[in-house]
Amino acid sequence: MNAETPVELIAPSFRLQRKMGGPATRMLTPEAYRKANAALEEVIPPIDDEVRRLLQELQDALQAKQAGGRDVMWNNAHEIRGLAGTVRKVTLGQAANLICHYLNDTASDFIPDQGVMQTIVVVAHQALREDADTDPMIKVLVQDGARAVLAQRHREGRD
Repeated sequence: MNAETPVELIAPSFRLQRKMGGPATRMLTPEAYRKANAALEEVIPPIDDEVRRLLQELQDALQAKQAGGRDVMWNNAHEIRGLAGTVRKVTLGQAANLICHYLNDTASDFIPDQGVMQTIVVVAHQALREDADTDPMIKVLVQDGARAVLAQRHREGRD
């Protein structure tokens, strides 16, 4: 390399690397890397807003205790799990998966336990934070949620 050749330094995007499953800079040209990173960063806020909307709809269905509410909750949890995978928010996906696991094998008229569901919804809201996947306390919350789901399924005779 001679002294006149410009060198381009690109700050790593760890979110992009996690999404791609490896060091993104080795797989993409600098321009493609910048575009991919910009696109990913641009899509995160609307996805977070959609997750908040889905969580609110889930909470509304939980509090209403009406027929069909279980289906709204189950569908929303699956949607959140998919959105979490899109932006590689692991703990958010785990929280949504807890709801899915809790509601699996239940009928449409099932009324879920308020305490267990509220616990998981709180975890999901915390998992929206940018540092959630590296925060050890959120990992503990997810583990506590998993224990609560297992215990509640056992109390309901569904283990």
